[in-house]
Amino acid sequence: MRTTEHGIESSGDVEDLHHLRLMALLQELVREKGYKGAARVLEIDHRTVAEIAGTGRLSRRVREALERALQEGIGSAADRQRERNDRLEQRVEKLEGVREEQVKEMRAAIGAVEDAVRALREDTARAFRRLEGETAQAQARINGSTQGAAAEPGNASPGAKTRPPRREYPDLVTLEPADDDEEVFGGAWPLIVEWRTLKNTHPNKGKGLAWLAEKERLLVVELALLETHGMTLPPEKRPLRGFDRDGQTTWRRKAFFNTRRERAKQERLRWLRRVLTLGLWWD
Repeated sequence: MRTTEHGIESSGDVEDLHHLRLMALLQELVREKGYKGAARVLEIDHRTVAEIAGTGRLSRRVREALERALQEGIGSAADRQRERNDRLEQRVEKLEGVREEQVKEMRAAIGAVEDAVRALREDTARAFRRLEGETAQAQARINGSTQGAAAEPGNASPGAKTRPPRREYPDLVTLEPADDDEEVFGGAWPLIVEWRTLKNTHPNKGKGLAWLAEKERLLVVELALLETHGMTLPPEKRPLRGFDRDGQTTWRRKAFFNTRRERAKQERLRWLRRVLTLGLWWD
């Protein structure tokens, strides 16, 4: 094989490189096993092996034997390749195991989040039903006490004066407290107390689960005042009727469901972060 200043001469490069590879395998076998051991591996005479190792000239038979040995994976190059393949296979198996564990953890996390969302929905539905029942009972008590206290015209004492209403619009909720609030608002009074507290403490803009939970409760109270007790909320100055009242109810109901959906979404994300960080992430 001839070389130039730029490397191996182009003519016969492939054949020369293959020859070098075969000779390298032969020399490796001789170093490791001796002439006789190399001859046994190649199934040729050991004297032939000694001659070729000295001259570097390969006969057709020896070339075929060395090529067969290369194909069978004999030699350090093949061993290194097998080792690389084994290491790669082990890494793939390890990654597969990690992926399976992550999939199991993710499925468990998703199941836990779905359970939490389902429980949240059930709690919200129960809260709505309880609130509606309480307000209905309160309204029934107010109606019963009003009918029992109403005097018949024939029993009215001479000169008795009808007590004028203390407020022009008793079904208009006010943010500012008054001495007769409990008497005027009747069964709606506990809700109005809670509504005033929420309006004074809950910021209009915010984020996070605590803010969303408080906003959701505020909307629940407002819907109960509007739908169950027939109240009108600020900033209105007069009670609303018809389409105007329906509009006040519609946008609050839509806001309630959007808030509850966003809260459930953040609950799900919080569970996922806790699971994926093995409990290291907390609010």
